[in-house]
Amino acid sequence: MLKPMTMVAIGFYVLAFLLYFFSFLGGFSIGLYVLLPTIFVLLMGIAVNLGLYKKQKYYVVPISTSIVICGITYPLWRFLVHNVDDAYIFLPFIFFV
Repeated sequence: MLKPMTMVAIGFYVLAFLLYFFSFLGGFSIGLYVLLPTIFVLLMGIAVNLGLYKKQKYYVVPISTSIVICGITYPLWRFLVHNVDDAYIFLPFIFFV
């Protein structure tokens, strides 16, 4: 039996994959904008795996890590949108095209 926090992390990873897939389906219209929440959800799953959300009483850690994750996500998304070709961003799905 998996721990509850591990199940939450797996849920974040599944949601990130689904958002990534919908981002691929959106392609050149809104696909790159859907990539922003994909990165955010993936980083939230990593934060859960690292154990940053162990205590339910303390709200400082989740709020501060969310702010840090937002601070990392937007520049990463901006770099991907402006400097990396879509073919490389969606490389795992290139075989379905």
